[in-house]
Amino acid sequence: MNPAELELFLYRHTESENWHLQHPGQLSCLYDKLKQEKFRGEMGYCFDFVNTLKKDMIGMIKETRFTVIPKHHHVDMELNYIYSGSCTFVINGREVTLKKGDLCILDSDVWHSATSYKKEHDIVINIVFRRQFFDGVFLSRLSQQGVVAGFLVDAVSRNRRHDKYLIFHTQNEPKIHSLIQFLLCEYFDRSSCYGELVKAYVTALFLELVNVMHSQAERTISDSNEILVPVLQYLEKNYKSCTLTQLAEKFGYNPNYLSAQLKYITGCSFVELKNRQQFSEAAFLLANTETSISEIIEKIGCSNRTFFYRKFEQIYGMTPREYRVQAGKLQE
Repeated sequence: MNPAELELFLYRHTESENWHLQHPGQLSCLYDKLKQEKFRGEMGYCFDFVNTLKKDMIGMIKETRFTVIPKHHHVDMELNYIYSGSCTFVINGREVTLKKGDLCILDSDVWHSATSYKKEHDIVINIVFRRQFFDGVFLSRLSQQGVVAGFLVDAVSRNRRHDKYLIFHTQNEPKIHSLIQFLLCEYFDRSSCYGELVKAYVTALFLELVNVMHSQAERTISDSNEILVPVLQYLEKNYKSCTLTQLAEKFGYNPNYLSAQLKYITGCSFVELKNRQQFSEAAFLLANTETSISEIIEKIGCSNRTFFYRKFEQIYGMTPREYRVQAGKLQE
């Protein structure tokens, strides 16, 4: 399948869409078989994609047009991409309208609904992932990019409370659209290298989103009332000299409030975020340069050699030397 064939496939009316055209304003009869449940004090549906993810770690669905989707949450991670047109969602009680090229990552257990009536050209792609899909190698590759990328990693981490979401306005990011097209073409017309290609495309997609977070930080939204990505971006660049008080003054926050918000949004304290950036830089230098470990320790501003070795092994599960060997910069 090529992009032109993909377009024809996506715009073709499905059996479900034809049904909705004949029964305007009605929910699919499939909802009659689903029971609403109470979750965190709210009533709605739970979608588990048992058939879509029966054999795969990843599933892709073109959402049905000419209808709405009632309030629900998922047991798996979800990514919504507006392939064409627009769609209005209510996410954790907040109404958000996304347009062509916009993308939303929803962690598990986020209450959301699609409240707009999707018309002919409103094509929304729903990509769902089992958490096992994001293995240690995938997560570690992203986490090496620093605290901003770490914020994105937390959205797919197995160890966080699962009610977060991130929105990316990527209308002017053609590489994002191309990667989504590659994913869809491979998913709906599988080659002999399907598994590896999908993993490669998804990794590339998330790395591109890290770039978007850096370049469009002020437009990246979380479920907090505060936009903290610029704070993380500043910390990433100034971690060696920055203190919590200086960071709070820079962005007009009370230090205690900022500390609490950082902990709530990222799961890490201010000190832990500084350490994350320190060791992200150390990992990058180990993997991409021949700088000595002693020089790296000094370069990242770590004054305690013993602490460096202990903390590095705690984060990456191996010593700095072993990490360098794995990256191919040093032989056994």
